[in-house]
Amino acid sequence: AAALVRVAGVRPDDVVWDPFVGSGLELCERMKAGPCVRLIGTDRDQNALDVARKNLDAAGAKNAELVCADALRFVPRGPRPPTLVITNPPMGRRVLRGEDLHTLLDRFLAHAASVVAPGGRIAWITPVPAQSARVIKYLGLERIMSSRIDMGGFEAQLEVWHRPA
Repeated sequence: AAALVRVAGVRPDDVVWDPFVGSGLELCERMKAGPCVRLIGTDRDQNALDVARKNLDAAGAKNAELVCADALRFVPRGPRPPTLVITNPPMGRRVLRGEDLHTLLDRFLAHAASVVAPGGRIAWITPVPAQSARVIKYLGLERIMSSRIDMGGFEAQLEVWHRPA
């Protein structure tokens, strides 16, 4: 979570959305890294949201918005769209067994690219970097950075993408 925040960068005007918020660690780390306008987290699992709320409250982010919603359909409401979409999505090892992970990640990328503000970023971890790169380039995003990482027994890639203004 801290690495995602560090490579994504911290802007005081950030509206931050974590579509697969889980326990809320990415939002906790972003809040601790510096000021932002707004923190939003979504997850389909109410139990995960309950844990995220406890973690965010303990980190001092009591105003973070948590919504039980599908990351592929949710559109953050408000005067400004997200400037940073930051997430560690499901990778099929603990959740999503039986679902098509590749399709989920492709659909998520398309949705995130349509929601993030011009000039905004998407920072995430992908277990299928070659496939993700093809999809993201098709969507017109530009790569800021990528780095292979060990996820405790399997490799993935930490990436930051930019939506041109």
